[in-house]
Amino acid sequence: MAGDVETYSGDVSVETVGEQGPLPRGRHGLTREQVEASQYRRLCTAVLDAVGELGFAATTVADIVTRAQVARRTFYSVFGGKDECFAAAYDLAVGAALEQLRETVTGLEGVNFAERVRISFEIYLNVLALQPGAARALYVETLAAGPGLVEHRLRVHERFADYIMAVARIGVRDGDLTAEPDRQMIDMLLGGIDDRVRACLHQKGAQALPELVPLFTRTAIAIASTPAP
Repeated sequence: MAGDVETYSGDVSVETVGEQGPLPRGRHGLTREQVEASQYRRLCTAVLDAVGELGFAATTVADIVTRAQVARRTFYSVFGGKDECFAAAYDLAVGAALEQLRETVTGLEGVNFAERVRISFEIYLNVLALQPGAARALYVETLAAGPGLVEHRLRVHERFADYIMAVARIGVRDGDLTAEPDRQMIDMLLGGIDDRVRACLHQKGAQALPELVPLFTRTAIAIASTPAP
């Protein structure tokens, strides 16, 4: 399966996929909605880059608009400030990664539950390893962003839990699991994953994140094999 995973990982990104350069001046054939969507994506990508490099507290709106190559007035026509931009980028980035991960992993044929779990972690952690700035922004700097981002972090946990439950239901369908796992145990699993990712980023750096695949896989399988009471 390792060769297959390398192919899958190229299709998944924790960063939003936006244009990296400015929109062309003058007539460009884009509708207003397309222009606004492009600016939104570039600002979201830029804030993850800036926060990952500089830290949340040190990042300014100027840092964001410089990376996004948009005007300051454009920024404030989209977001009320840095906090709102970072929260939007956090939601959008994780949502995009989960959507692509779901489309890739849940659609695999002839793969048992254990392999599906391993492939999920292998793809996700390899992508984070390739995007260290985004990894730090999503897992370390979200804590520094303060209470305003608590709701967003909880929502993201719910979305990851939904994904794991969806994979588990496939396992039940295929006979690999006897019943769906306890949702509260999945929540605990996600808390542990967050903690281990942050520790790895602090101690070894993003490039070492794929080393966590075996641990995360074993733990997830053990927890998912415990049905809800």
